[in-house]
Amino acid sequence: MKIKFIHTSDLHLGRKFNIENFSLKEREKRRQEIWDTFDEIIKTARNEKIQYLFIAGDLTEGEYISFRNLKNIALKFKSIPYTRVVIACGSSDPYNINSMYEYIEWPQNVYVVKNTERVEKLDFPEDNLCIFSMSWDNGEYNDRSQAVYDISVDESRINVLLLCGHVDADSKMLPVSIDIVKNKFDYCALGGKHNYAQVRSNAVYCGSPEPMCFEEEGEHGIVKGVLEKKNTEYELHPIAKRKFVTRSIELEINHSFNKVLDLIKFSGDTFSNIKDYVRIDLTGTVNTDISMAEVENEAKQFFYYIEFDDNYTYKNSEEKVYDHNEFNIIESYKLQFENHHDKLEQQAFKLGLEVLRKEKVVK
Repeated sequence: MKIKFIHTSDLHLGRKFNIENFSLKEREKRRQEIWDTFDEIIKTARNEKIQYLFIAGDLTEGEYISFRNLKNIALKFKSIPYTRVVIACGSSDPYNINSMYEYIEWPQNVYVVKNTERVEKLDFPEDNLCIFSMSWDNGEYNDRSQAVYDISVDESRINVLLLCGHVDADSKMLPVSIDIVKNKFDYCALGGKHNYAQVRSNAVYCGSPEPMCFEEEGEHGIVKGVLEKKNTEYELHPIAKRKFVTRSIELEINHSFNKVLDLIKFSGDTFSNIKDYVRIDLTGTVNTDISMAEVENEAKQFFYYIEFDDNYTYKNSEEKVYDHNEFNIIESYKLQFENHHDKLEQQAFKLGLEVLRKEKVVK
């Protein structure tokens, strides 16, 4: 028997983005894009006649999700009545006395795992399938790993482990050794990490469908596959609307204003520039005659979103000898920082240099 499934986790519906450089408008737009991606998952389940949708924790941002939004989620699930939706609660949407999940009238095809003390067994005999899962009851830690190790399975059935936790013995986030449980299950649907990772051939972190920050580079989407006894097949299906991309550029002291600008503009393909969140890590040495603030401001028009990590240093391109009439306050300021390479001193220098340049323009 073959069973078509989707494995997802860490949608964080209702998330309040705290990325420092995001405007309020961008934060709201990004929240909506996550909702749109959730709609895409529902649409895929419907169109491809998916039999099971596994959600391995953090479906919502429990602290911020509204009752109205939860009712909307329930309606979305109701629109795919032939797909069984199994939801394990994670650290961001723990199941406890304060959980609004308890007050939602979930449709008949939705199974919310409510047990937080021991592993719950969901039996679907018509598909010869057993799903083993456990939810979190708080947002800080989960130390009930032993309950996972104590699972006893029927070898004649297709067995799935649905869990939000870490494959890390030192973690406090429900640490589980896959080496101990891998032979019990035909598939381990894991959540709690935002990047896709194949732990074993039958154990996978699907990652978040949409990346949340620059630490979550790479492809994001959902895992689609077919369950079969001892022969589960799956693959990552990218669906993220945007990526977070970091690029590195090493500057040289002989680079002109336009050369630096071109290096930024053409650091990646044009499609990514107008679609994704881009961070440029600038290193190397910059001529003190160039205003990097002006370069960075000019570069913004070529990107959907861009921010800079300024790790370069300023330096004069050559030794200069000044007559009394030629010497000015800006050149004097440059000389004071000529041999200072400390990052904090460099930041102070760059800030001061931009202020002096603006003052010079005003005069």
